[in-house]
This record gives sequence, structure tokens and C-alpha cells, in this order.
Amino acid sequence: MMSEEEIKKIVDNISVPRIETYESLGFVGRDENLLAAYFSIQEISSHFFVPLQVLEICLRNSIHNALDNLFSDHCNSIKWYNLVHLSNESKKTLRQAKSNTIKKCGGNYSDDDLVSNLMFGFWVYMLDTQHRDYSNEYHFWQYKLDEIFPGRNGKKVKEIFDELKRINRNRNRLYHHEPIWKGKKQKTYHEAISVLEVEYRKIYEALGWIAQEKKGYMERLGFFQRFMDCCEKHRHA
Repeated sequence: MMSEEEIKKIVDNISVPRIETYESLGFVGRDENLLAAYFSIQEISSHFFVPLQVLEICLRNSIHNALDNLFSDHCNSIKWYNLVHLSNESKKTLRQAKSNTIKKCGGNYSDDDLVSNLMFGFWVYMLDTQHRDYSNEYHFWQYKLDEIFPGRNGKKVKEIFDELKRINRNRNRLYHHEPIWKGKKQKTYHEAISVLEVEYRKIYEALGWIAQEKKGYMERLGFFQRFMDCCEKHRHA
């Protein structure tokens, strides 16, 4: 058994507001059970990082390669990211990526140097409405949808966009140390674990739209099963 002083020190180190979030899962008071729930869900959440990174890389490369092929032959060597009609937020992201790339690589950087500095959200918002608008001379989804998402199984661009936005929100929560399950109306620790299972499956589903082989390979390596085993371990602890 931990003493109240030990519990208080751990809570203070994690931060009271962060721990208070977990009290909504039916825990009364800041005790050892609450801490156990926090660390259990942290362990489960740690399994998200690799599939998220793989999804981000696959989405980035799939869009970049398709648009580079589409626009490079007839746009006087102007890069596609300097041609398409980006939102103000995406323009800001692109400027920041160029600045970061120049700092790292100098002025003579490659496309790969730049695109690797563009965050997941940038690529997600390449599916936004302005890139589907036929009045936009640089629209591309009617040409490249099946090349970028060969495993989409009939899903339309908007459906894929909505799902990727959801994944991006969860990614941002993870990278800012916020719980994925927060705001999903769950009331118990077990319900929070179930939310994590749903959101994890969505990452694999999205990966399958882009790169079915990579999805299958990760499953064969045991990533998915280790996540499910971790959920079961903490669900029955």
C-alpha cells in the first residue's frame, strides 16, 4: 500500500488537472486505484505511436508522389505545393516547414527534406473541399483518388477526410499528453479502454486504405495483438 504522501507526490508530479480528468471514470478520491488507472491507460496509449507514425509516413508519401507525378511535367518545374490552393493554415504550415528545412539543410534542400517536415495535419487537409472543387485549376482528387487510396473500398474523399481528421485529433492529444478517450462520454475505466480499442482500429483501417501490405505486415509483426493483449491485461487487472 502506498502512503498518502507518496500518492500526493506522484499526483503533483503528473499534475492535479491531468489526474482530475481520470476522476470522471468513476474513481472517488485521489488514491492508488486512480493512479493505477492513469498508468494503465498510459501504457495502452503508448501502443498508438508506431501505427500513427506509419500512417503519417504512408499518407505523406502517397499524396506527395501522386501530385508530383501529376503536376511536374506541365508546370514549368514549379513544385505542386507551390501550385495547389492551400488554406491559410496550410500555407502557414508550409512556410514554417520551409523555414525549418532551410535551417537544417541550407537553401539547397530536396523535396524529401521539405515534405518530411510537413506535419500530419497538413496532409490530412489536402483532402479538404478546395482540392475537390472543379473550378480550382489545380484540383486533383478526381484523377488521383485511387492512386493515393488504392484500398479505399468505395469510400469517398469526404468520408476519408472525416476519418483522418478524427485520427489527427487523437494524434494531437497523444503528443500533448492528453487522453484520447476524453470527451467521448465514457463514465467508467472499462469504457475508456473500449474507446481506445475503437480509435486504434481506425488507424489500422485508414492504413489499409493507403498501404494494405504495410497494414498486414504490422499485424504479422504483432503490433495489433500486443495492443489488444495490453487492453485485456488492464481490463481484468
